[in-house]
Amino acid sequence: MIVIEQNGNVQYFMIALRRGELVLEKLRGFLKDRNIDAGLIISGIGSMDICNIHFIKSTTLPPEDEFIKLEGPIEIASLQGSIAGGEPHIHVSVFNQVSGKTFIGHLEDGSRCCYRIELGLIVFPSVKTARITDPNTGLIDIIEKVK
Repeated sequence: MIVIEQNGNVQYFMIALRRGELVLEKLRGFLKDRNIDAGLIISGIGSMDICNIHFIKSTTLPPEDEFIKLEGPIEIASLQGSIAGGEPHIHVSVFNQVSGKTFIGHLEDGSRCCYRIELGLIVFPSVKTARITDPNTGLIDIIEKVK
């Protein structure tokens, strides 16, 4: 188990993405501009017209992923994740109106806001982190950098 603790103050943000904005790309810009390294994406709602996701295909190591692109009116039922090393890692549950199906997976670049996406962030200002890949398993862990 890996535990990363924020002692002291935290920061809270409510962010609204607008029509046509790319979700991950815009969020990365915000994190970089504010020098945010670590935190949690605690909520997300809204809609997309393009949603790129990947999900696991097997339980083997290293992990095997499948990538898909959804288009059309897409409702976000849930969006949440973490921020480590300034990089967001977001999971979504979405409903694609065109196919009538629900999809769950990891949000990928190129996913675009249709009308509005509202995100809630908790930021750990005094924590510095990194994502590292275990060379034996291919799994990615979050580590706290030495202060």
